[in-house]
Amino acid sequence: MKLNAREVDRALSRPNTDIQAFLIFGPDSGLVRERANQLASALVDDPDDPFTVTRLTEEDIKADPAALADAMAAMSLMGAAPLVRVRLSGDMAAVGSFLADLDKGDAQAEARLIVEAGDLKKSSRLRKTAEDGARFLAAPCYADDARDLIKLADEMLAAEGLSLAPDARAMLAPFLEGDRALARGEIEKLILFKGLSEQRGGEAGVIEKTDIAAISAAGAEAALDQIIDPAFSGDPVAADRAYARALSAGVSPVAVLRVLQRRIDQFEIFHSGGGDAGALARAGAPRFGPPADAFKRSARAWRGRRLDQARRLTFDAERAVKRSGAPAEALVGSLVLRLARAAAGNR
Repeated sequence: MKLNAREVDRALSRPNTDIQAFLIFGPDSGLVRERANQLASALVDDPDDPFTVTRLTEEDIKADPAALADAMAAMSLMGAAPLVRVRLSGDMAAVGSFLADLDKGDAQAEARLIVEAGDLKKSSRLRKTAEDGARFLAAPCYADDARDLIKLADEMLAAEGLSLAPDARAMLAPFLEGDRALARGEIEKLILFKGLSEQRGGEAGVIEKTDIAAISAAGAEAALDQIIDPAFSGDPVAADRAYARALSAGVSPVAVLRVLQRRIDQFEIFHSGGGDAGALARAGAPRFGPPADAFKRSARAWRGRRLDQARRLTFDAERAVKRSGAPAEALVGSLVLRLARAAAGNR
């Protein structure tokens, strides 16, 4: 089944029970990931349960060509309907071939499948098979326009009892242009800057132009570069010192966590975009001089399975911050050190 852009959200929020495999693709990797996560939540009770959900990367399938077929044929150990998630940077013939076999009935499948991919040409076998298959669904993800992103901002802010002043609404739109994940990160910074609803005692709040100026992407990144750069380039001592200085200056550990997540998103956008100057621009990364060189050096150490592992670490840290009684300062500090030590090993 082939969807147009307007049909995607509705189809993925209430997935048809007859659909066996979903292909979510497009140039906006943040939107691809967000929709894949929403779909996974609609398909299984706990999308983070390793006994129900199997995750495979491009590198996993290259290393073991039978990995996808084996995962799809495996029964869930917990009795729930299993789910397999595959993340690709672009097209992959092996996955297209498996879908073709599945469509013809030549492959066994106990699980349902979500494939995340980059921008696929119409000639791509993977895309064509998903669009033409009777039990498949192909969902394109193209860059949001300003109206979509402002709507996203309104929804996220309203959930925390916040709203945008009219002049702030016009000022915010340019900060949100580009990848959905980066736009969401900018909105989260605004929320953290004004305070969560529980921190404000439930009182309503209004985002003003001065608030947006105070947490503009450039300013926020510059203030936290001293943590991010050594963390992702492999200097644990410098990263730890910078983190301690940031805390003493009043920086929230959750803000540090968000910026670490954003840098991981930037690495992924950079790699999926081809790793050239255009990819730097699309990722919102530095484009010239020493900052751009430093970003590219770090990006070389974080790709494929290593990048997936970094994302997993940040997700685990965020979940621990929300669910455990341990202080956020210690949890995020531990994450900074683990990333820095991993980067040192990657070198």
